[in-house]
Amino acid sequence: MRITGIAISTRDVTATRAAWDRLGPVDREIQLEEGDAGLTGIALGVGDVSATDALLRRRGLDGDTHAFDIGGLAWRLTPSTGGEGAELSLDHVVVRTGDPERAVANFAGRLGMDLRLDRRLEEHGFRGLFFRCGDAVVEVVAPTKGADGPDTFGGLAWRVADLEATHGRLVEAGTEVSEIRSGRKPGTRVATVRDPDIATPTLLLEQS
Repeated sequence: MRITGIAISTRDVTATRAAWDRLGPVDREIQLEEGDAGLTGIALGVGDVSATDALLRRRGLDGDTHAFDIGGLAWRLTPSTGGEGAELSLDHVVVRTGDPERAVANFAGRLGMDLRLDRRLEEHGFRGLFFRCGDAVVEVVAPTKGADGPDTFGGLAWRVADLEATHGRLVEAGTEVSEIRSGRKPGTRVATVRDPDIATPTLLLEQS
């Protein structure tokens, strides 16, 4: 199982498509639809869509291949693709939850993702759970004091080989990008893409 596509809702599809074209080639399919701005769905590539569909139903998930309900969010099944090399490679998808135990049951128990790390950062007031999904990660963030309600998508992070070069290219193209700074994970540097037409929080990440 790997993430093969990302669905984004936007009030201006033409402007958002242009913004993603400026961002550069990415190694996942970006599907745009009209609506309120934000990340609305993730496509999971699997070897056998029908068999996986039946398995997830047996494990108690509601929906079908077009949209399984995972904590209140839409995750759909697609045939697995190997992906192609691109300047920007998906590093992780952020999901915000008020119920981390439900997230473990869904992502590890039902979807079968590997829970690689469960970390509490009390000084920042949240707990982070990191699930490996093919060549990317689903990062689930939960407040340590708990909260109610369905999960929400938090945004996307893309790996780049040379953050300085990518940052310079984007600035030259007129895309607003933050200054490069040290990432929370040791050995990383990051920059935030601030173009509102991207329509979802977007981070660039370089791993030394």
